[in-house]
Amino acid sequence: MTPVQEIHVAVGVVFRDGKVLIARRPDHVHQGGLLEFPGGKVEAGEAVQQALVREIREETGLRIDPGLLE
Repeated sequence: MTPVQEIHVAVGVVFRDGKVLIARRPDHVHQGGLLEFPGGKVEAGEAVQQALVREIREETGLRIDPGLLE
C-alpha cells in the first residue's frame, strides 16, 4: 500500500461586490475543467497566509494585504 503524503494548501474565498471569485482549472492539468477557489501548496517554511497571498497574486494578479486575512 502506498503511504499517504500530506500536502498543506492555502485556499481563499474572495468576495467583492456581492460576487465570489472562482476559476476554471486549465484542461491540460489534473482535474482540468473543474472549478476552484484560488490557492495552492504551502511551501516549506512559508506561513499559510504568505502562501495564500502568493498564490492569489500568481493566479489572478490580485494583491492581497496579509493583514486582512482571518
